[in-house]
This record gives sequence, C-alpha cells and structure tokens, in this order.
Amino acid sequence: MRNGLEKLCSKHKIKPLFVSQRLKRLTSIQYKLDLNENMGLGGMQDIGGYRAVLKDVQDLKELKKLIENHKQNHKLLKTKDYIDEPKESGYRSIHFIYEYKSTSETYNGLKIELQIRTKLQHNWATAVETAGIITDTSLKSSMGPDKWLNFFKTVSSLFAIKEGVPILEIHSEKTMKELMVECYTNCEELKIIEHLRALGATTKHLEKQNFPGDYYLINIDIEKRNVNLNVYDNNSLETATDKYLELEKEIEDSKNAVVLVSANSLRLLKKAYPSYFLDTTEFLIALEKINENCLKLGYI
Repeated sequence: MRNGLEKLCSKHKIKPLFVSQRLKRLTSIQYKLDLNENMGLGGMQDIGGYRAVLKDVQDLKELKKLIENHKQNHKLLKTKDYIDEPKESGYRSIHFIYEYKSTSETYNGLKIELQIRTKLQHNWATAVETAGIITDTSLKSSMGPDKWLNFFKTVSSLFAIKEGVPILEIHSEKTMKELMVECYTNCEELKIIEHLRALGATTKHLEKQNFPGDYYLINIDIEKRNVNLNVYDNNSLETATDKYLELEKEIEDSKNAVVLVSANSLRLLKKAYPSYFLDTTEFLIALEKINENCLKLGYI
C-alpha cells in the first residue's frame, strides 16, 4: 500500500516530505478499546497505518483527489476529512480507510488506514502527543487539563488561518488578533515553550552513527529522556517483531514506551515521528513566530 502511494505521487510529480508506516502500539490498541467499548478489534481501522506528509495544502488537496480517483484492488471504505471539518480538539488530517484484498487468507479483508496532512498539521499533532507526556494525560484524545487542551485548539485555528483552511467552530466569532493574544497568554501562564524545549530526548549519540535500515525499534525512557534504537532490514522483520513484543510486556505507561516503525533513514524517522524522540522543535519555531508577531504588532 505504501509503495503504491509513493508510485502514485511520483507519477504525478508530487513530492511528499516523507512517507512512513507503523503498527499501532499494543498499549494504544488497549487504550482505544477501553475508550470505545463497542468497537472490538475488528472495528479498529488503524492497527496498520501509513502516512504521507506534504509541504502545503495545495499538494494535500491534489493528492486527496488522486487517491479518491485511483483505481486499485483494495477497497476504499470511507474518507474522513478532518481538514474541512477538524475535530473539536483541533486535529487536522485526511484519513482513508481501506479493506485490504489479498490471496492470503491471513491478510484478506483486514483494514488499513492512510493519513495525509501538511507539515504544519503534522507539527501540531506530534506536539500534542509530546505534551501529553508533560501532563501525563492523553491530550490527543481530548483528555487532560483544560488550559492545555484550549491552548492547542487556539494554535490549531491560527495554523488554519495561515494555511487558508476552516478554523474551529468555537473560534468562529474570534479575530486573528484575539487568537494570537490567547496563544501568547497561554504560553506565558503555562510556560509551554520552556516545558517543550526541556523535554527533548538525548539523541546525539544516535545522530553520530549511520543508521540505514528498513525498520526501527525505538525504546524511549521518558523519565531519563533517552532513546535506544535497534535497526533491522526487511529480512529481519520477524526478529524485530519478536523483540518488539518482548519489550511491550515490560513497559510502564508514563515511564517508557516502545514502537516499531518503518522509515528510509534515521533523519526521516525523526521527521516522521518526532514525538517518539520527545522533539517539538519545528512546532516551537512556528509558535515562537506567532508570539513574536503578537508583540511586534502591539497586541500585548
């Protein structure tokens, strides 16, 4: 499915910033089932997931149109457009849910989810995941302190204004000036920039090494803010999966996490999954720019 997406992009000269894939973490599966008692594993659409991040809304809309018109064996069950109709949390992305067709009984009929979003939307989403570590809550599921949830909603609408897409309904009566002042005030009150900047995990020891590979097993020590990495090629996927399952049994929520993902290099891995490295650098750059403009324009 991922290879097919990359070929489609290449054929129509769309260059995603990156394409990545992952299997949903076991703890995330359990958590989602707890939240949705009637769902069941068979109703979960994103145990297998892959994602493309585009540079801007223009590329995003073009790719959406191509995907919807693309004929293939796998059945597109539904499309959820959280760009035109963002979630109440401020989350924005476009989801395509497929039923996978295969001659193998093991894989035939399984559901798989494709997400496409812009770089700015990706930065927002990964910052929410990382900030959930600070608050020890699932902010991305709209659970946690109201002030943090409201802060991310405000930033989501400011990002939407920048990209020319609909803002959240709760902000429909607010001006950009009011949203910028809210953002600045929240940052000051909650020390958001300081908290996020201090959270980055130690990865310098990883960056000095060359890590070409197909699959990366990331083991994050949240308390020590350290990341351990094992790299596997396509031929070692079974070994990587066994190791992942072994580590999953040992993790404690809010203390450590483990995930098995695919990317073409360590650099792309960090871009695709910055929250796994507790990295909010690109989000902070955008946030600081909003606050600087707020001061320059004399709103504060």
